[in-house]
Amino acid sequence: MTAIGLSAILPNIGSGLNNSGFLFGAGTSLEAGYPMMAGLTRDVVGALSSDERAALDEALAVTAMVYDPAAGEPNIELIADRVIAHSINSGEPRFAALEAQLRALVTDVILSVASPKLDHHVRFLEQLKARTYGRPCCIYIFTTNYDVLFELAGAITGVVVETGFVGSVERFFDPQRFTTACGSMLAHSRFSEHPALTVRLVKLHGSVSWFARDGAIFERHPDAIAGGDKRIMVLPRRGKVMDTLQHPYDMLFRVTAQALGTHCKYLASCGFSYGDDHINANLLVPAVVDARIRLFALSAAESAGMAAMKGVPAFSAGFDGAGIAQGVAHDTGTDLWKFSKFVELFA
Repeated sequence: MTAIGLSAILPNIGSGLNNSGFLFGAGTSLEAGYPMMAGLTRDVVGALSSDERAALDEALAVTAMVYDPAAGEPNIELIADRVIAHSINSGEPRFAALEAQLRALVTDVILSVASPKLDHHVRFLEQLKARTYGRPCCIYIFTTNYDVLFELAGAITGVVVETGFVGSVERFFDPQRFTTACGSMLAHSRFSEHPALTVRLVKLHGSVSWFARDGAIFERHPDAIAGGDKRIMVLPRRGKVMDTLQHPYDMLFRVTAQALGTHCKYLASCGFSYGDDHINANLLVPAVVDARIRLFALSAAESAGMAAMKGVPAFSAGFDGAGIAQGVAHDTGTDLWKFSKFVELFA
């Protein structure tokens, strides 16, 4: 059912991977063992104490919402929004405590996947590495996922994965890493870039391996972060835009905005639902509408977040039973929205 060729998704592929980028969401981690939104919501709400659950029901009732455990609705994003809003409006400490508990439980669910399946991520990086043919090459991967699948896959495949952190056992955040090239100084002060693939991994909502201490941002193995250190993942919620205005997320959005249309002119998304309005409005829509990038979206179904781009020639998409080719809708579907199928395309 694949049908769509790689050159349709990345028209530059014939000349190499430079100027390519990828946008990955929760769907790319599903086959590795991580839950999608409904599953994450059920796991988090199911772990609340009776008092916390009562506080949640109270916060939802303000806007006439009732949690449905079978459907996992409203999802964790809407739940977090309602809890945060009610905490601000009521001023009651128990709702602020509930917000903190939701963040902690989201982290627990991610960390509970003790042995994620890395096969597809490893194969993806291996195939990208093979396509560099021993020459220096840099690509971008933008992701909203909290997991460390690409970091682990990079270690296995020998691909350099730059996440904006520097160090060894404990790493500190330095956004200059996203513009740094590795190589050697030759005679007469000539610089020779390392002939390998570098992935600039921009984690727009943070990671389970990130934490803050004394105003600085650090990274450690997720299991090695002390209880007193504050994890700084952006909590899943509709109103993420306020969180992403703060350090280090303001820097990560700036890195992304500067890359789109310059170092990244061809962007393919997989497993990304376009449900993050702050990413759509501030990063993707302006770049697509102005034709600074060509975006090919692979998703099980069309979503409301694509509306501002769907008729634009720089936008194409492939869905389970339909698609869009350079702004024109058609009825030929694809299964490339599954990450495993997407990876096969690069063999």
